[in-house]
Amino acid sequence: MSFAHPISPAEPPQVIVISDPSPEVLQQLGSRFGHVLYDHEAQEVRVEATGKDLTWITAQNPGWRVDAEATTALQLSLSPLESLRAIPGFGCYRTVEETADTVANLVSVHPTLATSIDIGPTWRRVQNSTQGYRLQVLKLTNSLIGGDKPKMFVMSSVHAREYTPAELITRYAEELLAGYGTDANATWLLDHMEFHFLLQANPDGRKRAESGLSWRKNENSTLCSGNSAGIDLNRNFPVFWNHPNSGSSTQACSETYRGISAASEPETQAVIGYVQSIFPDTRTGDPQSETTPAAENTKGLFLDVHSYSRLVLWPWGHKATRSGNATALETLGMRLAWFNDYEPQQAIGLYATRGTTDDFAYGELGVPAYTIELGVDFFENCTTFENNTAPINLAALRYAARTLHAPYKLPAGPDARDAGIDPVSVVQGEPVTLSATIDDSRYRNPQRSSSVTLQPRTRHVIEGARYFVDALPWEDGAIGIEMVPADGVFDSSVEGVEAVIDTSTLAPGRHLVYIQGKDVAGEIGPPTAAFLDVAPGPDIFSDGLEDVSSGM
Repeated sequence: MSFAHPISPAEPPQVIVISDPSPEVLQQLGSRFGHVLYDHEAQEVRVEATGKDLTWITAQNPGWRVDAEATTALQLSLSPLESLRAIPGFGCYRTVEETADTVANLVSVHPTLATSIDIGPTWRRVQNSTQGYRLQVLKLTNSLIGGDKPKMFVMSSVHAREYTPAELITRYAEELLAGYGTDANATWLLDHMEFHFLLQANPDGRKRAESGLSWRKNENSTLCSGNSAGIDLNRNFPVFWNHPNSGSSTQACSETYRGISAASEPETQAVIGYVQSIFPDTRTGDPQSETTPAAENTKGLFLDVHSYSRLVLWPWGHKATRSGNATALETLGMRLAWFNDYEPQQAIGLYATRGTTDDFAYGELGVPAYTIELGVDFFENCTTFENNTAPINLAALRYAARTLHAPYKLPAGPDARDAGIDPVSVVQGEPVTLSATIDDSRYRNPQRSSSVTLQPRTRHVIEGARYFVDALPWEDGAIGIEMVPADGVFDSSVEGVEAVIDTSTLAPGRHLVYIQGKDVAGEIGPPTAAFLDVAPGPDIFSDGLEDVSSGM
């Protein structure tokens, strides 16, 4: 949830519901508050406002009311947070220090899989080396396997009061590491991909929020003081920072203040430097160009995770112009939205923004870039987070990770899921049955109108599937073996497939079996995997000698 401006206990916020806002008013609300929740069916928008904001809101649109129940819950959540885990009902969120402790523990327990990387100081640390924080990226990959691996960079909670993003990504890191060696997909992903997680992207501001202030920005107090100080880091990135469209503020005390210049803040500079160090530029040319495409074979993915609004967003945010990779960006966006059941749309869908992280990552480097807005509340109760927000978004992250080799191409193909091997452990030479589901139905087409019309994606009939043993489908020398439809014919967009694997030529030990599907449009989707354990077979030569010996 977002707020009008950082508050003091004497000025508690209220949840305001505004009926039937015009597009102009919606843009003004987005620019002033930095975030809104828009219910298209009810034609209502919600914001959290204090007294001076209500005067402004009334001048724009007098049709507003107070949601008393939501206001009570909001104000209760804003008590000082000496330790988030000590607050009844909010024990699911980690503080900045607890997040850092988690990172240190993961690195200690998994030394070949996890590394902590210092990428630069926060604004407060620049002012005083004994205060503030250093930004830390948790890097996950199997360091024993070299090579130039596709990368996923995820930053979370860059807006300080957004608690769910940092917790979600921390849990995804824990899940990947816990699954290594026991979960086939986690294992191949850590062997062949890299994950770079900036869990607390604004720790200075987050500590302000933990004190009970609804703090959005960083702590830069040189241009505005008190509880309205700071720069909105998600309006401070260089691509389209100075675009003439609205979408950020030039007023220092505004919630969406963009800073005195693009990348003026040390937190922004740290993210830019690190992202540039791990992603090559595949969108060569002017980053301010709106239509120059990135190379179709671009690898990797950039995600910025926020709360709230239940949205999956992609560039551009400053203008309704479709980017040079619009179709591919839309395709992956609709795939992700299937898992979390969020609304997929170009970032400008509700109102314009500029100087954002995803416009920078895509605009300057060509990497597919998305913002995911989690849930319906900034400080979401733990029941909702545990039972809904976390599971569905972990599922979206798992899918995204399997597309990293070719994110502009693989999402256009059918997903391979639910791989199974029966039995999972055999003696060499015994056959096993491999099964999976090839599914091209997993798109969430847009459910409501926006300023950019998206074309619904077509579900294609499945044409076939192949499996690969111990080699990813795109690796040199990988040999794909055809699978057959479980019902005898490929005639649907969702098909069960199966094959019998001859294990006589497989060496003893654990094997990874990859499955990949193809549709009638010729599109090949991301793979999934399963483990197969093969034990040594009988030593026929040795047995023969024993027989001869016993016969003598």
